[in-house]
Amino acid sequence: MKKVVGARRITNSGSRKVIGKFPSLKMNGTVWWESTIERDYIYLLEIDPAVKSYKSQPFKLTYLNAGKTRTYTPDFCVIRPQCQQVVEVKPETKVKDSSCLELWRHIIPLCRDMGMEFVVVTDVMIRKQPQLDNIKLLYKYARNPLNLQQIIECQRYFKYKEPTPLGVALSELEPKGISLNILFKLLYVGILSTDLMHKIDMESLIKLSQLKSDITTLITS
Repeated sequence: MKKVVGARRITNSGSRKVIGKFPSLKMNGTVWWESTIERDYIYLLEIDPAVKSYKSQPFKLTYLNAGKTRTYTPDFCVIRPQCQQVVEVKPETKVKDSSCLELWRHIIPLCRDMGMEFVVVTDVMIRKQPQLDNIKLLYKYARNPLNLQQIIECQRYFKYKEPTPLGVALSELEPKGISLNILFKLLYVGILSTDLMHKIDMESLIKLSQLKSDITTLITS
């Protein structure tokens, strides 16, 4: 049974919120989102090798404002090697609203006291194209199984090559049992790399990444 990753279940009861569930490979469970911007942000968290773990709606913070006790629930808590982040996801058009600025004036010191960094991430930052569409494409292949021989063949092929067009690499690797699905999986997990700011197609230049991946994890995914 898959686990639900988050402090509380998100519902849209009594509201017009668009909510949904994301089948997280990184967290091995379901992550709830309550806006399409949050959903798209999850794709970035999933593919980012510097993100060790994350939760949606992770906890509540209590603060005083005008003599009244108020609560705030972050959109995400993100764990990175060097820091823990409290993340608010907002449309770019709302980040300078007085209500937001007032809220963050209270929240930033609370996060700092907990040894956490407060970060605002906007739809403009998240929805850079074609980067986001490329990540969504690669995520479709994230659960494709890999075996050790496929990884070795790809590492051997790309080790001494200049960046190679995807179509060329595919035509030369297919006889060795390396399909397009496998190449996309290796791009997703970071063994191979390409420029995600250019649309992925058969002309995309592919190379061996410098990222050190856990092969044991990959061949059992």
